[in-house]
Amino acid sequence: MKKPLLFAHRGFSGSYPENSPLAFQMAAEKTDVDGIESDVHIAADGTLVVFHDATLERTSNGTGFIKDHTFEELLRLDIGAWKSPEFAGQHIWTLGQLLDFCRDTGLLLNLELKNYEVFYEGLEERVIHEITKRKMEETVSVSSFNHISMQLFKKLNPDIETGLLYDKPFLDMDAYISRSNADNMHPRYMLLQYQPELMKLYHDNHMKVIAWTVDDPENIKDMITRGADGIISNKPDVLCSTAAQENI
Repeated sequence: MKKPLLFAHRGFSGSYPENSPLAFQMAAEKTDVDGIESDVHIAADGTLVVFHDATLERTSNGTGFIKDHTFEELLRLDIGAWKSPEFAGQHIWTLGQLLDFCRDTGLLLNLELKNYEVFYEGLEERVIHEITKRKMEETVSVSSFNHISMQLFKKLNPDIETGLLYDKPFLDMDAYISRSNADNMHPRYMLLQYQPELMKLYHDNHMKVIAWTVDDPENIKDMITRGADGIISNKPDVLCSTAAQENI
């Protein structure tokens, strides 16, 4: 069996506040992951910021949409205390800060463009600019549930890998991917169990398969056995230890 790439979902989000500097640092320091998975939005002043939800309430002490706040306003928010009081004082990062962190630590970055609850005009171009000015085209890949966005992204920059996120079964997936220019498929892991024939379909079309979000050892082992090219987990410590036990 080949070794899949191992990604920490929103950093070490199982134990630390998701998408916080601490979660990224702990993934790098405490696990053997190959990379980080994270998310990007555009703030009101045009700053690219790292956050999962389109709104602030779930994982910060702020309210409203990210798009309605400047980065200076977002920087004042606490994004750690919601997880536990011990994590109070964590603050939002820009995409540039996350890219620099990945470059400095040697980690890959799998970046989700969050442009389907809010349709951010020009998000693709802005993300490409941040990646290319750092010459990180080979260590950053992007994905989205907005497949139109990924189609555009690949046309704008063929050198950066793109992936199609999805979490429900599709009809006629072979016909669907034939119309796509994406490099990779990013299914929720149980869809590969529901339709096991998809792994061969994707690989026959020279697409890598990145499965998310896989947290328990049995399903991690299953994804490895099925030939996943990458696995994303909230528990990167469990992910890495399980992969190591599989002797790959």
